[in-house]
Amino acid sequence: MTFEPSGGFTTSGVWYAAVQEAQAKLHREDPGAWIDVKAIGHAAWRELTPVEQAHALDDLFVAYVLRVNDEQRAARLDQAAAEVKTYLVGDDEHILQDQLGTVDRPIAEDTEVKVCASALANVLDELDLIRHRLSMRDREGEKQ
Repeated sequence: MTFEPSGGFTTSGVWYAAVQEAQAKLHREDPGAWIDVKAIGHAAWRELTPVEQAHALDDLFVAYVLRVNDEQRAARLDQAAAEVKTYLVGDDEHILQDQLGTVDRPIAEDTEVKVCASALANVLDELDLIRHRLSMRDREGEKQ
């Protein structure tokens, strides 16, 4: 599943201000405490008028869909980490190295290089899997 939000979160307006104020208020009430995200959301929501709440729904929808997307991605990575040793196929890394070999270093930001898309996709998938495995290892280390 790919997801492309049509807008994104707004960092202005009454909903954003209400969330910021609720977070600050809850922190002032108990500076050392961990503040529940739901408590911040409920406190901010209660400060909005019905019209402001209606306008804030777009941000809530975006946040929810992004969260669902993140959880689905994590589940796919968990499954891949358990089943897949590597996404790399054959000479993926060498193919990309060869294609970059003709480019002078350091590489300018606007430099374009023709690459083998499947090799690049495999390397990016492998990088994603490595990051996931590292985060799993870090979480397991924190539990101990």
